[in-house]
Amino acid sequence: MLQMQSNKQKMQMNVKGFTLIEVLIVLAIFSIGILAVAAMQMTSTKGNASARRMTEATALAENQIENLMQLSYDHADLNPANNPHESTQGPYTVNWNATEIDLDADGTNDSKTVDVTVNWNYGRDRSVSIQYIRPEY
Repeated sequence: MLQMQSNKQKMQMNVKGFTLIEVLIVLAIFSIGILAVAAMQMTSTKGNASARRMTEATALAENQIENLMQLSYDHADLNPANNPHESTQGPYTVNWNATEIDLDADGTNDSKTVDVTVNWNYGRDRSVSIQYIRPEY
């Protein structure tokens, strides 16, 4: 019986908690995990900012097309002789070029192709382009 009690006492004395080495290992693993999450958060933030700029540029191009569609066919902003047309809106530069085309192949230019491009620079040059055909009516 005495033998059993001394074994129990030895076992109870050995179970005191974590050692310093164990705590340091856990902290190292936890730190690596936190650094990975922080890197993922930074990448996500950059991706969202890039998507926002792309959306703004696309909206500017669509607005320019809507404005040009409301103009008369022979307006100066749709005249190919005045190419390139340009306007600046904040960090974005909106360019458009009009080109006369013959859609029905009868030898007369009865339509214009308008290319609208929005350029901006955040670290590197970016652009969005939209093209539409403006018929003469």
